[in-house]
This record gives sequence, structure tokens and C-alpha cells, in this order.
Amino acid sequence: MSYKNFFIKLYKIVSKFYVFLFGRKNVQFLNDIIFSLSLDAKGFKNYGDFSETGEKSFIRLIKDEINLSLDIGANVGKYTQLLLSETNTKVIAFEPMPESYEELKKIKLEFDTRLDIYNIALGNENKTQKIFYGDEKSEKASLMKNLEKLSFIGDININTKNVNVKKLDDLEDLFSNKKIDFIKIDTEGYEYEVLSGAKKLIYNHKPKFIQIEFNWHQLLKNQTLYNLSSLIDFSEVFRILPHGNKLILIDPSRPENNIYHLSNYVFIRKDISNNFK
Repeated sequence: MSYKNFFIKLYKIVSKFYVFLFGRKNVQFLNDIIFSLSLDAKGFKNYGDFSETGEKSFIRLIKDEINLSLDIGANVGKYTQLLLSETNTKVIAFEPMPESYEELKKIKLEFDTRLDIYNIALGNENKTQKIFYGDEKSEKASLMKNLEKLSFIGDININTKNVNVKKLDDLEDLFSNKKIDFIKIDTEGYEYEVLSGAKKLIYNHKPKFIQIEFNWHQLLKNQTLYNLSSLIDFSEVFRILPHGNKLILIDPSRPENNIYHLSNYVFIRKDISNNFK
């Protein structure tokens, strides 16, 4: 018997015993605790300091691979600063909220030649659109409405203002014929629209790395990690883990990888993906 078959058989035995003990209503709270802890360790519910989310380790892992990076949904520039301080990449940052954009201006004073900033949102159409927000610098500001169902937002996003939305495909001139190596997208539920509006650019540049945030927003929009991955079919999909210097390769068609808790996925171009397994 092979090791694989042995462990499959052992798992089935352990599973039956576990289900016999814990498949009862009065002990489900224990399963909830174990499940929640497992999600934490597997990179779900993964937010906060970049040292704890694993994002700083990820950027250090790819620092020699990136020369031009896009930060889409830059907010006040924490991720932009991470890129500028940990690598030598040039960064082009996009942020629609005026107050957050003012914070990006301060970062540009320090990294003038390596940072370009634009006070626009990105999506799949060129138009003026309402953005919903609470605090003027809130990282939860979103082009999605009706987010009160999300417990971490609730009734926070009660304010609105009009912002300019552009397709990334129509901004090719910003890149001065340079290849884009890395794209980070954190747009509070608008990730699919950003990618849809960048199909031509993504096909032409084939970035080495595209990082997206996958969260509860996508559930409300009937989106999956699987259909997001279909827009970047030249890449393999990895999840950023909270600790360590490795990414974990995942299959976006598997249900256990379409969990709607905040997680960070990296699409790595197939010709270099073996270096990160």
C-alpha cells in the first residue's frame, strides 16, 4: 500500500470517529472554534499589519522581480510605502478619495521619481460614479452600494460623492512603454470590474504578479475566485499565508478555496510560478 493510500484510509477512520463524537448539535461550538482557528492559520480573515498578514514577507520574496508596480485602491498609501521601502520598483498609485489622495502626495514628496499618483478610481467603464464611505480616509470606501449586510461595515458607508472612474485599458500611455511586473488590487468588492477593464493591458503586459483581496463583498456580487482567475488564465493562483516565506498553491475551482473571508491571493505567471511553490 502506498503512503498516499495509507493516509487516505487513516483519514477516513479518524473522520468517522471525529464525526461520531462531534457531529452533534450540543458540541457544534467546538467545531466552530476549530474551524475559525483553521481559517486564521490558512490565511483567511487575514488583515492588519503587513508583518502579520504575510504581505511584507511576500514583497520581500519578489523584490528582485519587480520594476514597475501598480497600487490600485491605494487609500492613504500603506501598501505603496511597503513597495517603495522594501523594493526598488517604481509605483503608480490610484486612489479616488480626495483626502486619502492628499496622504499620497506626502509620500510622493519623499519618493518623487519612483511614485506617480492619480486621483481616480478604476473599473470597467469610463464614467462618473458614486463612491460610498464613512470617514474621508476610510479604507472601506467602496463603489459598491448596499454594504450594510457586511458586519464590518454596517451603516458606516452613509456618505457619497462622485468620483471619476477609468478603464485601465485606456491609460496605457501612463506606463511609457514599460512592462508592468506587479499589480495590487484592493478595491472593496470592485476587483472583478478593475480586471475586466484591464483585459487588453493584462494580455499585453502579462504581469508576473497580480495580488487581489477576496472578501465578503464578492459573495454579495455572486463572484468567485474561480471566475476572477478566468481573467488571468496565464497564471497560477497562490494564497498569502500569515507567516513564513512561502506561498501556498491553490486550485480556484475547489470550494474550500472560495471562502468569503478576507484573504489575499497572488496570481503568478506560469513561466515563473515554480519558483514560489
